[in-house]
Amino acid sequence: MLEPLTPSQIRAYLDRIGYVGSTQPTLQTLRQIHRAHLLRVPFENLDIHRGRAICLERDFLFQKIVRERRGGFCFELNSLLAAALQGMGFSVHLLSGQVSRAVRATPTESDVRFGPECDHLAVQVNIGDEAWLADVGYGDAFREPLRLGDPGVQAQAEGRYRLTPWPGDPTACRYWLIQQEQPDRTWKTLFLLDRIPRSLQEFEPMCHFHQTSPESMFTRLRLCTLATPTGRVTLTARANGSFKWIETTPEGRWERPLRDEKEYEQLLACAFGICLPPSPAAAGDPRGKVARPKPNDVSTEPTQIFPKQG
Repeated sequence: MLEPLTPSQIRAYLDRIGYVGSTQPTLQTLRQIHRAHLLRVPFENLDIHRGRAICLERDFLFQKIVRERRGGFCFELNSLLAAALQGMGFSVHLLSGQVSRAVRATPTESDVRFGPECDHLAVQVNIGDEAWLADVGYGDAFREPLRLGDPGVQAQAEGRYRLTPWPGDPTACRYWLIQQEQPDRTWKTLFLLDRIPRSLQEFEPMCHFHQTSPESMFTRLRLCTLATPTGRVTLTARANGSFKWIETTPEGRWERPLRDEKEYEQLLACAFGICLPPSPAAAGDPRGKVARPKPNDVSTEPTQIFPKQG
């Protein structure tokens, strides 16, 4: 199971996310910490492109995200959140998500397929008789936790969400579609959630895949994105040398191409507070550069077959 943050680590984590409220294990605390984390800690995969191996051990995550004031992707961000919440006295479980993948450019719901088990790491938080879904590692999704087991629409200031029982689940309670309402009032499936608790070790193969395989979107695109009080800011960099700044506000979405790597690094520092040192390999880091497996080392063929029983 998770190793909870220590009291001193919890204080440093709360300072990192700018949270000064109660740490009692209540729903109000959970909601405020969830939102504060999203507004301060970016979703980013920059270490993957620097060759710095990602480790899911508590102290490594704490050093990177809190001390170095970096971000991470779902395996890192939600693991640290879960460790912090557990250290505060919350009851938490890690859950597997299978990210939706469209097989057409303009898919209908029937066109949605899902990635493999443990493709995404999410967190269940139990408070009294209720269970809540916390997720600070998906990117542009819900700002506050969602009530698990509730098939109704859950409205938040930034949008509307719902959890729908997956039609392919004969138990009608284990697998849920996490969906987000789109501007045209249709519902987009974000991922398929499995309610069976998982160990952190079960996510390690997919964590390795996403930081090494050429089939993973994370090895093909440098990404850094952060929620703002009124929208989101995003930086992207592609292998072809193109860089882009994206900003969304209530008034709309703006994209601007960047001149070069230098402008990209300036925005990375100004907007996200990230100034990257030389890559570990160049700096003599003993971990060196992580190996890139062949595309078929981990199968990520989208599937709609009922996931294997845990």
